[in-house]
Amino acid sequence: MRYRRGSCNSRELGSLLEEWVRCKQTDDRSDPTDRPDSSKTKITTTPRDQPSEVTERLTDVGKNKLSTKKDTAKTTKRTRLLANLDIKRWYDNLARGSHLTAEGRLRRLGRFCDVHQMTPMQLADLAMKDLRTATDLLEDHVTMMESEGYSPGYVDEQIKTVKSWLRHFDVEIKRKIRVSTTNFTPTLQNERVPDAQEMAEIYSRAGLRETVIISLMAKSGLRPEVIGNHDGTDGLRMRDMPDLVIQEGVVRCTRTPNRIVVRRELSKAGHQYFTFSTKSATNQIMSYLNDRLSRGEPLHGDSAVVAPDHVYKTNRGGNSAKEFLPTQRISKLVRDTFRPRFAWRPYVLRPYFDTQLLIAESKGKMVHDFRVFFMGHKGTMESRYTTNKGVLPEVLMHEMRRAFARSEEHLDQTDASDVQEQRLQAQRIIQDATPAQLGHML
Repeated sequence: MRYRRGSCNSRELGSLLEEWVRCKQTDDRSDPTDRPDSSKTKITTTPRDQPSEVTERLTDVGKNKLSTKKDTAKTTKRTRLLANLDIKRWYDNLARGSHLTAEGRLRRLGRFCDVHQMTPMQLADLAMKDLRTATDLLEDHVTMMESEGYSPGYVDEQIKTVKSWLRHFDVEIKRKIRVSTTNFTPTLQNERVPDAQEMAEIYSRAGLRETVIISLMAKSGLRPEVIGNHDGTDGLRMRDMPDLVIQEGVVRCTRTPNRIVVRRELSKAGHQYFTFSTKSATNQIMSYLNDRLSRGEPLHGDSAVVAPDHVYKTNRGGNSAKEFLPTQRISKLVRDTFRPRFAWRPYVLRPYFDTQLLIAESKGKMVHDFRVFFMGHKGTMESRYTTNKGVLPEVLMHEMRRAFARSEEHLDQTDASDVQEQRLQAQRIIQDATPAQLGHML
């Protein structure tokens, strides 16, 4: 039946469909030997690394509707690298020590191979067949990076990455490849810690959640990865603050300074320790937690101290089901609070905490080993037998709490003029005091 395109009505379409059904039934009753052999049919496949195109035809009688769907999903470079079993085995071995180290070395290995237009397996084969050539390649790479102005620490990490990858195949580079001034950090050369006025300005620029993050770092000395780890699966929980309780739907502090326990899983040095938060930092934490309670978020011992928004869960990607903020997100929140007014790194808040306690130590308010302990460092051999025990004596914990309370004025200062005024007032009191009053003060 001949017809012009676009001129047939629904009745003609119906007759066409009936004719097609009759022809189909005739074909089904025909001899199977007349059909083409499916075993000889050529099957075409798309390359593995190229995105596949899936076309789907939807028939709509009377509308002639045709829709096409394209699957353009691409695998990331990280996924392609970890698809290799040897790379995955090497990565997992590093991750058992530190996930951040494993991720960093995986990126650097891929970048090294991209520069030299080879795969990691080709690099390993070259080292196993000709170790001298592979060593020359690495040494020339170091020379190239130094000439391009890369920091010495980054160049040194590149050497460690390649050596670690080759060591996975029992290949050891014996030549000592030197990097000039390894400990030199040009990006941190002119960095200084904020003063009291700058800290006050930072707090005025921050939101409620950002204020808590800044206080935990600047007034308790916590690392960003303690608040939330690299993938947002763990972090600081409410049960890690035993002095905070929920009474009648309100978060309250039962003892000051508020103690913060850093579990072994969150500690960079791999040991459990604790620190404290100042009075103002504790008030900021309670305000943030009470705000979350008032918004209907249920809080309990395992709840995150700093959490993603309870209501808005869109645009979170693979983190939608995680109750902690990843370390990268925490650092970004602090960095966005600094910018564009300040160019500091988010990590500058920890040196601020250490500097203020150092000032308190110089005035006899803080003990050196206590300061090292609050920073999360293991300290000297003497500390191993005192502050680095799993369970500290109550007398020692009480003295550490008192030392931190004496040092709060150096951490909680918000304006240098206020501190100066307090010093001048103290001097006037001493000058006007009688000998009996001075004896009572002393």
